[in-house]
Amino acid sequence: MSGIRVWESARRRDKPTAVIIGAGNLLMSSVLFLMMIGTVPFYEITTREQETAAQHTAIRIFGGWLAAGLVLFLVLGMRRTALSHLTMMLVPPAALILILLLLAQ
Repeated sequence: MSGIRVWESARRRDKPTAVIIGAGNLLMSSVLFLMMIGTVPFYEITTREQETAAQHTAIRIFGGWLAAGLVLFLVLGMRRTALSHLTMMLVPPAALILILLLLAQ
């Protein structure tokens, strides 16, 4: 299979892929955000060092996932999927921060 055929095939599947990627990123970015604020799912943090380590790990995973996904989808010419990826990685953490700020008042 040549590179052009792979590129054309990826572009044809852009719309259904955008929905799947968006749903997966929504879940992943929410879990990573919880790790960033110190609440790790299925694991109890007992020390400040563990909390800091979880936050640093979440930030590295988040940044790498965001950058790698954008580069991959843009190289493949999947604009809808790239936009879905970007939106679902940035909007849920922003919404959760807004909710936390509103609850803190």
